[in-house]
Amino acid sequence: MRYRIEVRYQDEIPDALGRGLVEDTRDLGISRVEDMRTAQVYWVTGDIDDSAIERLCSELLADAVTQVYHYGAEESNAVVPSTAGSNQRNGWTVEVRYKPGVTDTVGDSVMKGIQDMGIEGVQEVHTGYQYDIYGTGLTITDIEAISRRLLANELIQTISIREP
Repeated sequence: MRYRIEVRYQDEIPDALGRGLVEDTRDLGISRVEDMRTAQVYWVTGDIDDSAIERLCSELLADAVTQVYHYGAEESNAVVPSTAGSNQRNGWTVEVRYKPGVTDTVGDSVMKGIQDMGIEGVQEVHTGYQYDIYGTGLTITDIEAISRRLLANELIQTISIREP
């Protein structure tokens, strides 16, 4: 089974990375971005159940004071719909992950943490980021420019864009 886990700041907690990226978009000449929220994404593959995933999320991946997490089983690499905050605003979603064969040091560290916790059955962990971009009048051209210039290194990462 493969699980997709999102860890993001609670809606009332400022997202410093997201705020910085909004400013960076202005430096690109794209002034229509009003807000950006980020999430760390983990793909965990193995013979594990929901209780092990719940423990992994609550004890290793998320800070209970400032963050929330959501997870779901993923079938055949299909994207699990985002849980982009409780306010469910309409925005663009960009997902960035490492290409196959690229070393994922965060994934390796999570795998070590899983082993240290005594959770068995996990075969691999991969990581990436999700960016939820909000603004009036944003076009696919804007989002592609933001993705390529600010969010990903296309030599080692892939970009997936979902429209609102």
